[in-house]
Amino acid sequence: MPNRASDDLVWDEPADGASGGLTRADVIQAALDVADAEGLEAVSIRRVAGDLGARPMSLYTHIASKDDLVALMLHEMSGELLVPEPLPEDWREALRQIARRAYAAYVQHPWALQAFGRGTRVGPNMLRRAEQSAAAVASLDLSPGDAWIALSIVHEWTIGHALHVVTLREDRELEGQLSGADPAAFPRMSKVFGAGREQSRDTIFDVALEAVLDGIERRFVTP
Repeated sequence: MPNRASDDLVWDEPADGASGGLTRADVIQAALDVADAEGLEAVSIRRVAGDLGARPMSLYTHIASKDDLVALMLHEMSGELLVPEPLPEDWREALRQIARRAYAAYVQHPWALQAFGRGTRVGPNMLRRAEQSAAAVASLDLSPGDAWIALSIVHEWTIGHALHVVTLREDRELEGQLSGADPAAFPRMSKVFGAGREQSRDTIFDVALEAVLDGIERRFVTP
């Protein structure tokens, strides 16, 4: 029984594997459904096979190991990060669209952030996303180092806000402690956090993203 990652993982399903019966796309989608609902730890070959009404051994026809399955899940999820071509010519709008798509995907698939942290392999969709990000700031004619910094600022803000949203959504105890703090003892925090809870997370993301883009413009674009 295969129990480790394949060294020659094929990212796109072979044409002869998509006709009739269970396909690799079926397996990946079932795994995505489990991860979205219950987290990455709930994903296993046995669990996915059970959800598909198949024998676990039959899945090894399509997926060599759980490591390969997670890599393929990330490849599929990374397709949601791609902005439809052509990219907007304006660098701000291009980065805005890239960031919004990434934020929506990370909130929808929070397990992906955990999977990235495990050092999984990078598939073609993630490489396409990296190329698209570099293309978004190409018109600024920055040095490669400055372009990397500018993209890192947007990328890290996006991941950070998505992680914050997911944490508060899933950790009800933490949210309860914050909202239940004594206003007399913590007046400033209660006022600010109370106002924050009244705003949608998407609105906060959009406003903060504009502030991030303003900062990049002042640092790297404005003479």
